[in-house]
Amino acid sequence: MNKKAIYSIVIVIIVIVAGLGIYFEVYHPAKSSKQSIIFAAAVSSGEEYTFDQNMVNTFNSEHSNVSVTFESLNNFYPTLGTEFATNSAPGVFYMENSALPEFASEGYLQNLKPILTANTSYNLSGFAPSILKTFSYKSGLYAAPKDWSPLAVFFNKAIFSAEHVPYPGNGTWNWTTMKQTLEMLKANESMASSSLGIKDVTPMVIGPQVARALAFMHEAGGDWINEKGNGAVNNTTAFKEGFSYWYDLYSSGLAKLNSNFSAGWNGGDFAAGNIAMIVSGTWTVPVLNASGAYFVGKMSDVGYYYMPAGPTGIHATMMFNVGLGVNSALVGTQKWIADQFVEFFTGPVGEKQWVSEGLALPSRTAILDSSWYSSHFPIQSFVGKQFPYAYGWNYNTTNFEATELDVHNVYASLFAGSLSLNKALTEMLDVTNASLAGTSTL
Repeated sequence: MNKKAIYSIVIVIIVIVAGLGIYFEVYHPAKSSKQSIIFAAAVSSGEEYTFDQNMVNTFNSEHSNVSVTFESLNNFYPTLGTEFATNSAPGVFYMENSALPEFASEGYLQNLKPILTANTSYNLSGFAPSILKTFSYKSGLYAAPKDWSPLAVFFNKAIFSAEHVPYPGNGTWNWTTMKQTLEMLKANESMASSSLGIKDVTPMVIGPQVARALAFMHEAGGDWINEKGNGAVNNTTAFKEGFSYWYDLYSSGLAKLNSNFSAGWNGGDFAAGNIAMIVSGTWTVPVLNASGAYFVGKMSDVGYYYMPAGPTGIHATMMFNVGLGVNSALVGTQKWIADQFVEFFTGPVGEKQWVSEGLALPSRTAILDSSWYSSHFPIQSFVGKQFPYAYGWNYNTTNFEATELDVHNVYASLFAGSLSLNKALTEMLDVTNASLAGTSTL
């Protein structure tokens, strides 16, 4: 063989080897060049943090060449908005239906409908249609449903029994009987203290939570923001009734502020064992059985029932829908990781793993309606039957987060004693109209 032929063969071998090197580098990344994305969430408790990390660990164990890193963000949506504005946003993140229009209108969210529809094993049609709708924007789907949770009444059976007070639902359960129940609990506090040895027994804890007051507003038969999303509804009677009822539980001395207790939120305070009754979501349940909680080993003492009926006879509750959104700026391998993580987390297998932690209810009807779910999670399954009467706060506006914060600040001033009830109600409606003025119909 002449030198020219040998030289040609060598060149061909070099090109082939180089090509293989490029192939393995691009399609089989070495461990040292493993690509990763961040998954960010707003967690309600240490238990939820652990549950999110467990999901990430499971995904990473099934994908050796890529990975996901979990982060919990404080002041979640303002922080997320700032990170998007500075091109430092995470790859995947919690996205509630209330915040979705704002982020979708800015172009921050990837339309997930094409990839989730293309994956037949994902079964996009397996979600409850009403929940799926809350994550839609115009003709796209901008978050994959992760779970949902209603509000319910939780009560300490031991305290009720010690004070000889009928359980919620044992007879008529409405605004009047709820207040009467709290009045009996307050009158008989010493009985529970002496027989159970519990110090500082308190009938109820509440705070200036707009989301709690909105449930009572719906029970009064009304709404807050109009259909166009550019202001408050014209008939504000029910709005005033609902917000007044929730505040009256505190102003009449039947409930104390949760900010004065160690946990600082209804569910965490209830877990200490000296609170008789609360209004909270199913995210409370794992906290009650966590290390250090009063109910560990005696979850049978946890009572639960539907929200009380309002003046119109409606047993309304709120529907807190949480999905997973994907950063629209992702490309290449990072986009692939994000899409795969969303399909894993919210797919039939992943969602069953997630709801098996007991934090919230499944958005997939096959899981929610299964005998497995009702037998393993009787509390969540029971309160989930309020689904037909659950109101999501997927208002038709791109400025909901700011509006809700403005209303909360006014409501907090009422609880702090710096505003009268009538003045606060007027100001809450005024700031709603001011915050939503000029917003366009979606």
